[in-house]
Amino acid sequence: MANYELQPDEVILYEGTVNCKEYKGNLQLTLTSRKIIFEKEKGIFKKEKELVDVVTLEQVKIYNDTAQIKQKASEVEIQTIAKNLTIIFSGMLEARKFTGKIIDAATGTTVAKRSSNKIKDAFNIVDDTLGLDTRGTIKGVLENGVKGTILNGIAKKK
Repeated sequence: MANYELQPDEVILYEGTVNCKEYKGNLQLTLTSRKIIFEKEKGIFKKEKELVDVVTLEQVKIYNDTAQIKQKASEVEIQTIAKNLTIIFSGMLEARKFTGKIIDAATGTTVAKRSSNKIKDAFNIVDDTLGLDTRGTIKGVLENGVKGTILNGIAKKK
């Protein structure tokens, strides 16, 4: 197989040396905005890269808006439509860096955006369940203090 060449609309998000349980030996991993590329160095004197596998990010399984990518210490498990990959990094920080980048790329959102959405969902569940306006109540506490908010009454959902 030939070396992988980036497409014009593709950018590199992460590069590093890893081990992968599915492919033997040290591999050069490149994460782009569209694919995960595994390459192996060949040759003793003249180093050449041999393409081992290319996995598109569309193949990563998504369940409940969550990419099925799990990090445990220095190992990252990626569930794809075709197979499950276990990638072993040199350390936990490298694994975390890769995990953040691949989740962002696979879901099209950042960690901050996903966290914000979780908080919004939690507020909506409380508001719907109790019939309250949690955001209005918090605003009232900030403006009037706890005592003033209690005396004025907790905001009801409209």
